[in-house]
Amino acid sequence: MDLIVRGYREEDFPSVSALERENSQGECKPEVFIRQAGVLFADTFLVGECAGKVVGYTIGALVQHRPATGWIIRLVVSGEHRRRGFGESLVAAAVGSLRDRGAGEVYLSVAPQNHAARALYAKHGFRETEFCPAYFGEGADRHILRRDLTPGKA
Repeated sequence: MDLIVRGYREEDFPSVSALERENSQGECKPEVFIRQAGVLFADTFLVGECAGKVVGYTIGALVQHRPATGWIIRLVVSGEHRRRGFGESLVAAAVGSLRDRGAGEVYLSVAPQNHAARALYAKHGFRETEFCPAYFGEGADRHILRRDLTPGKA
């Protein structure tokens, strides 16, 4: 089945919140995050839909520097839809969306033990720039990855 990547819509809220709950640890209330992301990142919040069902999403953010810097702050694919290329489609769409909005580079953070995600990002040209112990608190180390979007380098 094919994946359709499109902008987040209000009617996606329950499905995206369920995906966030499935993929989040801790006591954070995913509905709060998703509701706020829908407002704050409306132009760069994308969902992946397969056979009429939301199966993944990505949220990008743009920081207005010169040149602008993009961040992929979230990428989720439902467990049952992984390893079908949907993550690749969402990464490509997120990078394209940030590039279209003027980003000259894109960053993201990834857990050291998330080998599948690290391989996916490497395939899309992301390279590690630093390792940050306790980035999100004790036991939540992260690698910071960067992709240059300068023409001829991406």
